[in-house]
Amino acid sequence: MAEHLPQEYDFIVVGGGTAGCVVAGRLAENLKVTILVIEAGVGNPQDIPIITTPARAFETRSSEVDWAYKTTMIKRDDYERVEKPNTRGKVLGGSSCLNYYTWVPGSAATFDDWEPYGGESWKWEGIKEYLYKPSTYHDDAKLYRPELSKISHGGPIHISHAELIPEMAPFREALTAAWTSKGLPITDNVHDGEMHGLWPCTSSIYQGYRSSSWTYLVGKDNITVLSEAHSKKLVFDGTTAVGVEVFGKDGTILTFKAKREIIVSSGVYETPKLLMLSGVGPDAELKAHGIVPVISSPHVGQNLLDHPILSHVFTTKPGFGLDNHLLRAGPEKDGAIAAYRKNKTGPLGSGLLELVGFPRIDENLARNQQYVDFKAKNGGVDPFGPGGQPHFEVDFVPMFCDAFQWHIPTPPKGDAFTVIVDLLRPISKPGEVKLNSANPLEQPYINLKFFENDLDLIAMTEGIRYIDDIVMTGDILKDIIIEDYPWPMPRHSDEAMKKMILERSQTGFHPCGTCRLSTSIDQGVVDAELKVHGAKNLRVIDASIFPASYLIIPDCRIQNAVYATGEKGADMIKAQYPDLY
Repeated sequence: MAEHLPQEYDFIVVGGGTAGCVVAGRLAENLKVTILVIEAGVGNPQDIPIITTPARAFETRSSEVDWAYKTTMIKRDDYERVEKPNTRGKVLGGSSCLNYYTWVPGSAATFDDWEPYGGESWKWEGIKEYLYKPSTYHDDAKLYRPELSKISHGGPIHISHAELIPEMAPFREALTAAWTSKGLPITDNVHDGEMHGLWPCTSSIYQGYRSSSWTYLVGKDNITVLSEAHSKKLVFDGTTAVGVEVFGKDGTILTFKAKREIIVSSGVYETPKLLMLSGVGPDAELKAHGIVPVISSPHVGQNLLDHPILSHVFTTKPGFGLDNHLLRAGPEKDGAIAAYRKNKTGPLGSGLLELVGFPRIDENLARNQQYVDFKAKNGGVDPFGPGGQPHFEVDFVPMFCDAFQWHIPTPPKGDAFTVIVDLLRPISKPGEVKLNSANPLEQPYINLKFFENDLDLIAMTEGIRYIDDIVMTGDILKDIIIEDYPWPMPRHSDEAMKKMILERSQTGFHPCGTCRLSTSIDQGVVDAELKVHGAKNLRVIDASIFPASYLIIPDCRIQNAVYATGEKGADMIKAQYPDLY
């Protein structure tokens, strides 16, 4: 019972999400150190089949473990769209329990862009070891080069290349043939700072089981997890963080004190909300809700970036999709369930994403005069990949994926596959997170501001056309495609494509930047050691510290980078307390 817990700990971690569990687990390596993890969601992810079973990830949307945020996706003069739910993990392990697994670090050139915000230690060479530290790599079938094992350092997250299940072989072979028929490369390595080509992806799945950050806590008896507890506010003595007020499961308000530090790891939306509720944030925002300022910090909740995506579907000839194995009752689904129950194999044990593309589309972009003019004004530098980074991450899923297109009905029959085109470096101005009220139990206001700049619409349009050309005219794959679902895509009309993107685009679920790294409080919220500017004994360690700004966001799925941030942040804390570590 929460009221019977000790009231004081060495460290308090507010938020048991992806990074929070990493920090707590690493700090607990000294068994004499006491740590409290405060988590708003449930605390038993290992007992929830839609979390542990890979192919059931899409079912987590709108479930009890989803924050299901209401979000302004697009807010332009000519178009505005507000939607719910925007999925984030509300469970111990956070979004590492709900994501779609891909384990990929990002480009060295992008991390090098972090230097003006976090200094030398946040460049590629300074963070690379932390990208490798969280995981243990497996290649039981020895299908890949032994050298790839270097991407892991024996951490608790078990990763492996996507299992090449027989049911996906026809689709896998057709996609590979189409890609290579266009003269595009295949790569087995995206972990050394460059990502180009079609990649047999590495995932946080091993032997049919999802690996999530809560595993950092296993066997650490000096960690106390208080689950289903919402943080009310941080407690300050002057500008020194000394404790946290919490709503217990029954609504009782409890206060816990920290002897050493408080680490806020509540995620990109909840972390700035908690700081503002505690008096750390923009003066005008605090004043609007009657909150007494403790620290005037203008960037709290600002600089929100995410990847806009466009997901679309093709129907295919029979035998090239997993729809019957996973979406519809029948013998194929019965067989998939039996295989998973027996030894966690088959379609249910798959992350469904075996191949990921990282293309550049320079020639396509060069055909657009607006892009050409922008690039010329930018000193001749490509804004979407100035360091040679890929322009897009493209996911090819051999089934209909409603988590990315819930506006569209699930096909009642036949096979399909979903193509997800992810714009990696949008140039639109960042969005924001603000308070809806001073009520800690009310969700924050979130505005992603996708496509504020028309150039992002141009890039997305050309990216879709580029990928569709591979799918629709590439070897073998072109012969299995039947048609778009549920209606034809207007590929040959620029204006119709832009309208479709505004109506159907979604978040890639990669938000970051709302408490960004910075050299001073005038640039961001935390310093290079992730300490909150103006405060003592308070750090932020989660994706909100990514130095999101014009053109800077990790150029891929951010899971690996969030783990790395937790690992690096934990080492920084350890370095400050040589009496403990």
